[in-house]
Amino acid sequence: MSAKTSAIQKAKKEGRVLVYGTVELDEFSGWKESFEKKYPGVKVEYKRKYVPGTPPPMAKEIMDESGAGKETADAVIVAVPPLLQFRGLNLLARAKPKESAAYPKQVRQPEGYWFPIVSIGMIQVYNPKLVTKSELPRTAMDLTDPKWRDAIVTHDLTVGTLGAYWLASLRPILGEKKWQTLVKGLSKNRPKAYPLYDTVVDSVTSGETKIGLTVLLHDFLKAKKAKRDIERLKLKDVPMMMTFNAISKTRAGKHPASAELLIDYLLSKEGQKLVASTYLRIPARTGTGAPYSLEKTVGKEKFKSFPNQEMLSTSADSISSLAKLFAKS
Repeated sequence: MSAKTSAIQKAKKEGRVLVYGTVELDEFSGWKESFEKKYPGVKVEYKRKYVPGTPPPMAKEIMDESGAGKETADAVIVAVPPLLQFRGLNLLARAKPKESAAYPKQVRQPEGYWFPIVSIGMIQVYNPKLVTKSELPRTAMDLTDPKWRDAIVTHDLTVGTLGAYWLASLRPILGEKKWQTLVKGLSKNRPKAYPLYDTVVDSVTSGETKIGLTVLLHDFLKAKKAKRDIERLKLKDVPMMMTFNAISKTRAGKHPASAELLIDYLLSKEGQKLVASTYLRIPARTGTGAPYSLEKTVGKEKFKSFPNQEMLSTSADSISSLAKLFAKS
C-alpha cells in the first residue's frame, strides 16, 4: 500500500474535517465541493471566523473549545501574520504535505507549521483626482510631510495583524533610524484606520483620504476593473510586499489525517487552479496558468515576502511599538 493510499484511508476512517477560516463562504464552497468529489467519504465543514485582535478571536475560540474538551478546528486558513500569533500560542501542529516541495523556500514556513494557498500582495495607492503626479510621495519618508495630515488611510495598526506586520517588515529594509522616523512621522499625520481592507480602498476612492498605505493587490485590481478613482503609488525604497493566506493543521483537532489530506489537495496544482478560479484570487503556486497568477499580476517586479526571517527578531517589539504609537494618533 502506497503512503498516499494509506493517508486517504486514514482520512476516510475519520470521515470529516472541520476548518475555521477567513475565506468567504461562497468562495470556500467550491473548494469543499471539489475536495469531497475527489475524496468521497471525507466531508468538509467550514466555519468563517473573524481574526483581527490580540489574541485573534479565532485562536481564542480554539483554546476555549479545546480547554472544555469540545470539538474544535482541525485546520485553519488565515493570513500568515495572525498565524505567527497562533504559533506563539502553541495551537499549530506540523505537517508534511508532499505538494509543499513545489513551492519556493522563500514562501514556505521552514518547520511546516503553515503552507501558502493564496498570494496577498500589499501595495500603496492614491486617488488621482485628489493628488497630481508632481505631488506624489517618492520615498517612505515623504509620507511624514505634514501636508499629508489626515489624508492617509491604513489598516488598523494597533491590532497586530496584517497591516502592522507590513509596517514592521519595513524595519530591516529601511534601517532602524529611518524606520523609527517614519513611524513617528506617520503617527503625527494621524492616518485614518479601518479593520477591513475593503474600507481602506473605499476611503481612497471616495475621497475621504488621498493615499492608502495598506491595500491588497487583488482589491486594487478589482477597484481598477470597476473604474474607481485609484492608482498605484510606487515608493522608491518600499518594494511590493507579499504575504499569503495559508493553511495550518491544529494541535487540538480530532481529524489530523483529513486535515493533512485537505492541505495537500489545496497545495496541489489541481487545488491551486481551483483557488485561481475564484475571481481575482492569486494562487500561491506558480505555473498554474491561472488568469490572475503571480506571473501575470506581478510580472517581473521583485517582491519581498513578509513576515520574513529578517524581521522576526524585532517583530514583537515592532508590533508593540506600533500599537502604542498609533493608538495615540
